Amino acid sequence: MYLYGWNLILVILVARKANGVVIDLSHGYQNQSTTCWNPTQRFEIFGVKRGESSRWYSTQSFSVSEHCGTHLDAPYHFYQAGWKLDDIPLERMIVEGVHLNVSREVNGNGDFLLTVDHLKKWEHENGPLPQRSVILVNFGWAHKFGNRQLYYNNDTERSLLSFPGLSKEAAQWIVDSKKVFGIGVDGPSVDAGRTTTHDVHRIVSKANIYNLENVALNGTTLPSKGFKLIIQPIKIIGGTGAPCRILAFTNNTLDK
Repeated sequence: MYLYGWNLILVILVARKANGVVIDLSHGYQNQSTTCWNPTQRFEIFGVKRGESSRWYSTQSFSVSEHCGTHLDAPYHFYQAGWKLDDIPLERMIVEGVHLNVSREVNGNGDFLLTVDHLKKWEHENGPLPQRSVILVNFGWAHKFGNRQLYYNNDTERSLLSFPGLSKEAAQWIVDSKKVFGIGVDGPSVDAGRTTTHDVHRIVSKANIYNLENVALNGTTLPSKGFKLIIQPIKIIGGTGAPCRILAFTNNTLDK
């Protein structure tokens, strides 16, 4: 009944509330151009078939990594006893949204780490984290998506990556709050690019918190709180993750 109630609220929001706005927080998948974590992988369309114009039909196939484009990391990705993709309870995909915008502080710094102080500052300004929430961290990185060199800040000579992420202390603070179902970032990973231990993944996975990576937060008008999220990964049985559509429902006006 609880999940049904949430679904009902969202249906009412979309169908009846004329001043509601639905925002797509996902990057689209484009043939041979959407990059994946592994630089040798791409989203690829193949097997394209077209019928005659008088009896038109069209079909095609695609291949993609679980961790490509806007996607969800299941806890199992970094924790053997964690939930696989299809184990995550459905009610954890319909959540309260939290938008933590630190893009001005980041200012293009690929070594930036989100700290506990940033999280406490958000609470000081906005009140306690809501229950059943997903935190979206806006590093001001999403506009780089599509240019792998800029997005990953890859030092090709030393094979180093440089992009913002969370500190392990911030990850533990989020776990200890017991209010958060997921963490989303507008960069390639919840861990900073220069990590070699992936502490954030490991800490949150043990609490069965999922990650959303490559979230399209560029140019969004998300408030700090007071909006709902629907998380829609492809349902891969036994998956470590999956491409994901993320919809935000806000109460911003549609009036010009």
